[in-house]
Amino acid sequence: MTDIDKIAKLFDEDAIEKQIAAAIVLGELRAKGPKVMDGLIKLLDSPVPPVQRHALEALTRIGARKALARLFPLLTSYDEGVRDAATRAIASIGEDVVPEIRSRMGGATPETKRALDAVLAELGGDEAFSALLSGLDSTDPEAAKAAALTVRHRVKAADAKQRRSYLAQTEKFLKLKRTEESPATVAAALKIMGYLEDERATPTLLAYATNEKRAASVRMEALIALRFAEQTKKDAAKVVDALVKAAEGTDRTLALTALHTLGSMGLDPSAARRLEKLVRHEDTDRARFAIEQLGRAGGADAAAVLAKVLVGSDKRRAELAAKSLGGNVDAAPLLAKALLETKDVDRAWLVRGVLKPLAKKIKPALRRQLLDAALERLADGERGWEAPLDIARDGDPKDAAEAMRSLAAKLEKGKKDEKAATVLRVLSRSDQATDADRFRLATLELARSRRDTSPAARAGDDSLRVIGSLLGRGFDVAGALRKDRSVGLEEMYYVGFHFAEQGHPLGEELLSWVIDKGGRSKLAKMAKNKLALATRD
Repeated sequence: MTDIDKIAKLFDEDAIEKQIAAAIVLGELRAKGPKVMDGLIKLLDSPVPPVQRHALEALTRIGARKALARLFPLLTSYDEGVRDAATRAIASIGEDVVPEIRSRMGGATPETKRALDAVLAELGGDEAFSALLSGLDSTDPEAAKAAALTVRHRVKAADAKQRRSYLAQTEKFLKLKRTEESPATVAAALKIMGYLEDERATPTLLAYATNEKRAASVRMEALIALRFAEQTKKDAAKVVDALVKAAEGTDRTLALTALHTLGSMGLDPSAARRLEKLVRHEDTDRARFAIEQLGRAGGADAAAVLAKVLVGSDKRRAELAAKSLGGNVDAAPLLAKALLETKDVDRAWLVRGVLKPLAKKIKPALRRQLLDAALERLADGERGWEAPLDIARDGDPKDAAEAMRSLAAKLEKGKKDEKAATVLRVLSRSDQATDADRFRLATLELARSRRDTSPAARAGDDSLRVIGSLLGRGFDVAGALRKDRSVGLEEMYYVGFHFAEQGHPLGEELLSWVIDKGGRSKLAKMAKNKLALATRD
């Protein structure tokens, strides 16, 4: 008795471990002979899945042709490991097994058919692929879809030459009359065509995707398959047109599928204009998707479309456009011009939010236009100056401050002190403001003040608040007030009175100045009395 015979004798043992050990060893040795084959086939009837699985794996190595009839029933075993091992064992026989599989396809249950499809997918090769395509012929969409999914991993593993062959077979299969009569079969074949990831499939996929007479399921699979079919630049433009058209259509499911396909492709900037109509679609989901696509595409064309949406669409679309435009440098000049033209204050602030990070990218001439428009509105007391001024100031803070300074001086010269004060008030809130600017604002506020010395009135007086701030900054308020010709005795007394009440040295200094300059006036006497009281306290 040979060593192989001794090992094969273990198949007759009751111990499962010995049966499995024998199957493993003989399989590794690729042992031949009737006793080996008979023993392995006998193990296939075991009620124990691990025994069946190891027997199948051994047959796969040794040769499973003689056991073929016993292998097919195991394709539908309740145990997944056994099913997979049976699939590999049958596929190991090679293309010679395809006719047998074809014959079993007729009248097979859905479960058995899926198992046979899995064998064909595992087997690979033209004949197996042809048989698998034939197996797609079904009126059951789910069965056809399952068959298509089965072939996916095999298609992906095929080389370029094999894929070309698969594509040719699929194209031929789609032209068959029996295929044409079953939308489910056509859809499954198109799904496989997408798996091939071949640019030569694009014309066929486009033809099905754009044919409105086709079933929705067919068009949908064609649209999805276009995500995977690599395209030439020429075909890409056609694909985008087809997808946009489908996205605009009345079938919402198809529309969303088309949009998702667009999203997976990475939109070329030159295709942005094709989405302009879609961003205004009444279906907000479609509009949102298109807007987001434009944001990802970037470029001048996308920026132009989104800028229009930002200033000319409803609030929801405008907000989406604003988000999508973030960081798009090409949008800077477009948004700056939009900010100049818009009369809607809320929309202006939305534009401002997008434009703010890009302020320095705006050309000086356009930035100056924004500044001039903002200051004109500010001087005239109109609304809507804040947003353009904010952008102009971010772009060139010094230039904006100097322009505001000049405007305030011009207004003051024209006896428009209230408007000048408004400009200076805005300027004083910026980091470009000087103490001289703040002092000028204080004098204008002082001129407009009622100069009511009651505590409540003084507490709400802006001129005193600004002067107090200047004192805290170390500014020579007393010297500046004495030099300013617009400040008279009454204003000096008022400021002196307030700071005397505060116990600040400025109060005594200003009241003394009023006494000195006021002579025998009533105001000088009042200053003298206040100073005496302050000194005594």
